[in-house]
Amino acid sequence: MRRKEFEVKDRQRMEEVLKRADVGYLAFHGPDGWPRITALNFWYDGRILWHGALAGERFECLKRDPRATFSAVSLQLYLPSHLLSEENATSATAAFKSVAVRGRVVSIDESGEKCSILNQLMQKYQPEGRFKKITPQDPLYSKILNATGVFALNVEEMSGKFKFGQNKSKEDREKIAGLLKKRGSALEREVAEEILKTL
Repeated sequence: MRRKEFEVKDRQRMEEVLKRADVGYLAFHGPDGWPRITALNFWYDGRILWHGALAGERFECLKRDPRATFSAVSLQLYLPSHLLSEENATSATAAFKSVAVRGRVVSIDESGEKCSILNQLMQKYQPEGRFKKITPQDPLYSKILNATGVFALNVEEMSGKFKFGQNKSKEDREKIAGLLKKRGSALEREVAEEILKTL
């Protein structure tokens, strides 16, 4: 990474981003040499896990070449230029935590593991419950389970970029954090705390 002040190498901090992010983006090789990218709902347990069709472009591309890159962002907030200057547009920036993962995709075929992953996805995106647990024996789910693929990107490399004004002066960071706290949304307060950690 060119800007070393933004680089994060701590695996635990990067994994927190993957556990918190709602959407990630999977990039892979298309048959014509052009890269492809798709948005995914996903679950992270040391692997990137998702479900999808057992047909179509993504399925065929990953079957042909399982190498893929995945990226997710959490705690994202645009910081307008007027936080520092009413005139200079170049002080506009964004605060975020991002993680990129590289690895190879495999299909999860064992029915018990498939159901366990699908239940984890449901728990992540529908934590209030109100659904019947997915099991291979349940006739409610047996047909759809046969038509649904569950996939894992096994992590071979992971890198993190956390950008909270580290390239700005201490005074500018203190000013931005103070103004964000005054604005007062939960996200703004959280970003302010992350900025203050860089001082």
